[in-house]
Amino acid sequence: MLKEGRSLSRYLSALLLFFAFMSMNGQSKTVTGVVSDANGPLPGVNVIVKGTSNGTQTDFDGNFTLTSVSSGEVLLFTYIGYKKSEVTVGSSSNLAVTLEEDTQALDEVVVVGYGTQKKSDLTGSVGQVDGDDIDKYTFSDASQALQGRVAGVNVEANGGAPGANAIVTIRGASTLSDVGPLYVIDGMFTDNMNSLNPADIATISVLKDASAAAIYGSRAANGVILITTKKGAIGKVGVDLDYSYGFQQSVNKLDWANARQYADIVNRARDNDGNPRFPANDSQFNPNINSDIQEANLRTAPILNANARIYGGSENVRFSLSLNHLEQDGIIKESDYTRTTVRSNATLNFGKFKLENTIGLTRSIDNPNTYFNKERDLLPTINIYDANGNFSASDIPDVDGAPTLASYYGIGNIGNSLALASLEDRTVTSNSILGSIAASYEIFDGLTYKLNLGLDASFTNNYRFTPTYLLNAGTVGNQQFAELRETNNNFISSLIEHTLAYNKLIGKSNVNAIIGYTDQVSNTRSLGVVARGFPSNDVRVASAAEDRAEMPSLDLTKAIRSYFGRVSYTYDSRYLLTATVRRDGSSLFKDGLRWGTFPSVAVGWNISNEKFMEDVTAISNLKIRASYGEVGSDNVSIYAISPELNLNSEYPLGTDQERQTGYSITKGVNDDITWETSKTTDIGLEFATFNNKLRFTMDYFNKKSEDVLVELALPLYTGFGNRVPFNTASITNKGFEFLADYSDNVGELNFNISGNFTVLSNEVTTLGDATPIIEGQFTSNGLKGTKTDVGQPVSSFFGYVTDGIYQTDAEAAAANDSFSPQAGDIRFKDLNEDGQIDTEDQQFLGNPSPDLNYGINISADYKGFDINLFFNGVAGNKILNSNLYRGYFDTEGNYLAGALNAWTPQNTASTIPRNTLLDPGFNRRMSDFYLEKGDYIRLRNVQLGFKLPEDVINSVGLSKLRLYVSASNLFTITDYSGYYPEVGRNNRGGSRRIFSSGVDEGAYPTARSFQLGIQASF
Repeated sequence: MLKEGRSLSRYLSALLLFFAFMSMNGQSKTVTGVVSDANGPLPGVNVIVKGTSNGTQTDFDGNFTLTSVSSGEVLLFTYIGYKKSEVTVGSSSNLAVTLEEDTQALDEVVVVGYGTQKKSDLTGSVGQVDGDDIDKYTFSDASQALQGRVAGVNVEANGGAPGANAIVTIRGASTLSDVGPLYVIDGMFTDNMNSLNPADIATISVLKDASAAAIYGSRAANGVILITTKKGAIGKVGVDLDYSYGFQQSVNKLDWANARQYADIVNRARDNDGNPRFPANDSQFNPNINSDIQEANLRTAPILNANARIYGGSENVRFSLSLNHLEQDGIIKESDYTRTTVRSNATLNFGKFKLENTIGLTRSIDNPNTYFNKERDLLPTINIYDANGNFSASDIPDVDGAPTLASYYGIGNIGNSLALASLEDRTVTSNSILGSIAASYEIFDGLTYKLNLGLDASFTNNYRFTPTYLLNAGTVGNQQFAELRETNNNFISSLIEHTLAYNKLIGKSNVNAIIGYTDQVSNTRSLGVVARGFPSNDVRVASAAEDRAEMPSLDLTKAIRSYFGRVSYTYDSRYLLTATVRRDGSSLFKDGLRWGTFPSVAVGWNISNEKFMEDVTAISNLKIRASYGEVGSDNVSIYAISPELNLNSEYPLGTDQERQTGYSITKGVNDDITWETSKTTDIGLEFATFNNKLRFTMDYFNKKSEDVLVELALPLYTGFGNRVPFNTASITNKGFEFLADYSDNVGELNFNISGNFTVLSNEVTTLGDATPIIEGQFTSNGLKGTKTDVGQPVSSFFGYVTDGIYQTDAEAAAANDSFSPQAGDIRFKDLNEDGQIDTEDQQFLGNPSPDLNYGINISADYKGFDINLFFNGVAGNKILNSNLYRGYFDTEGNYLAGALNAWTPQNTASTIPRNTLLDPGFNRRMSDFYLEKGDYIRLRNVQLGFKLPEDVINSVGLSKLRLYVSASNLFTITDYSGYYPEVGRNNRGGSRRIFSSGVDEGAYPTARSFQLGIQASF
């Protein structure tokens, strides 16, 4: 018995060891294989052990290797455009898997409001930029990813300063305010994407027509830009790194006069005016001084951009965590910008319950230089530094009896832009949070409830300390007391959204419906201080100041409540119908006018899916669509309908007129204002041929904006001096958009060429009781260059038409000009032919907005090499070059060297008027003398890359290693003589920026940059 028991024990032990060995062998099994379709291997296929996070991706040749796989486990293969495939691991460790195309999945999915749609089912006009296209270039500003890539979208850099915000306009200006499009980033509403790291973007969708945007109602009058950021992926944990470093230089420089040229120009002007010359330019001219303040301000500046991202997940959990750090020194000294962004995305799936969250944290520090290229800058006849190396703005000896600036240089106010920028401490520090958390539950098949909570918050400190300094005795040359201006601004916007979505395929009918409710509340609260008089320039806190002169503060709250619904119906993938309605209530309007309803309807016909098209193999897609919709806008300031009281007013009362303290209303209001409404009709055509290799999209649109809010001055008898908004204007934008895309391969060469253009016409059709709006100030002397009036584009240039130069005094006198021109002055046209030249002879001179916008993208790869080129351009617009005013007419600064070629009796062929400081003929008046063509075509971005072979990088544990060199603004073809034909918009004189479109008022120069980079993945 004992022997039998021992035998049984040994048998059981051996059996247990065998199973343990088999179990261990199964756990450590390595599975390899290749994944392909009917055409060959598929790179990038997700391979994962079902129910776990153990996964990988196929390489360029479709191969994969997966360790720690047990026999009997199921491998899940997923790839965009293909049906899922499941393979049970057996005895074989080498698999060959073939994926089947999913015709429905192959149909491109487009992000739309509150969901996605197959592109074939889309009835609205939606432009899309994919994250892969964005990754081909190096951007510091996310809005640059849209420039020239989406027809109907105009992206204009607001100067070249580091961190400068771009101006985005969708299908023309449809309002008379500075409000831009609505941005929806991962479900949260915001008004810009300044804090977004371009490398985090997965897709950008631009909702252009009212049908596509109507579900956002009052927020969508200027278009909607939907942005989704990168999420985690099923499979093993992956890490992406991207680091680039380079330098920037100014694309162009202005040809300012040197010291000798400046002296000659001023001396000639004084001679022409019959006045004595100034000593600094004549008897005391110092040939050893020849300052170039422009060159002293410019520099070669470094730029660094670093990205890191870790991502991964399983069937139930996906995550992505990214970090970006940008350091950009400006090409103008004393300007720089730093931004650090952290973004986290997570998705949890528990059966029918899904939880998603995204949060972005951004910290930016901006040190702007606001002095470069401003009026009254340093003359070339004055040294930038004194003998001790300190900044200076005068070479007059500091002794008793020394002449004044005005008597010696002829100018009473002389600054030094480099000195002022260096001495002043300016910092704008901003910390922001943008994120959302969404929970959804599938109540039953096809019906899902979702709760979305969003937050947009920023906390900004704007700090400016101006120390005491003495550069000269002029107003802008010295600061007798230090001044601190500091403001803390807190902005918090919260969003609550409830949606109920239904998506069901019933026979040949597909129904997609959504209803929802949103509530958004935004609050801005700021507190500032203006303090003067400090113990020293080293003490820079308000509590140490002798005089706390001002403490500005504000508290502004705005709320919008909305109800919306949309139904999309598709029958047999041929006939399409979409209907949307949204009802918005805004706290900016009074009861009775608070609510607005914004409907839309769209239809589409997929002609290529008809039976009669089955034999037409040359056409792979043909669809026509048409839509009509309305969207609104509440573009007024918060509390615009609320009067303001002065609680400490005094007024003389009674027979003795004794002053009594009381209340007074200090702001006039119009509480009958309501929604602006934009009504858009859109007709589109989509066409594809050569098996979808060549695709076209065309749209014609007509957008009419009605009840546009205009600020009007009240009659003087009201006693109010403020401007009050009224719904009196209307604006029409008509245009045509075209997009073409071709992709193909020749052997191992893969390439893609895409191009788009937009033709746009903008017109103010009514202003109601409003008088024409004259703005666009381009000098400190108050000259304005734009006029917004009926029958013309918004912010059109307006002034006199030049007609050469008067050659004799008799000719000038015969013109009967309202001023007193002489020989050598500009001759202006008598347009109304009444025998005199006066204000009635002004006319509209041009449009600041391009008639044509276009972009061209070219990308190709061959073996390990790849190249990406992006061109864009505009045509048909004018630019008001204020440098011409400063360079030829301003008496308080340097001149352009071209002023040497001004008209003289010996140089009568010149187109530049005579040199004069008095300017009795008023040559400087607004005219087409300042206007230049804004047309340009440029190579906006180029990137050349090389991927190291996989067998090389796999040996060191990497899945990707790419080296690249990139450049921006490599060349620009333009006739514009300023720094750059992208001039942005200024708000000189406190005007709204939209009325300064195309006005180059000393814009920060645009940089040309070169960067070397490396990308690695493992």
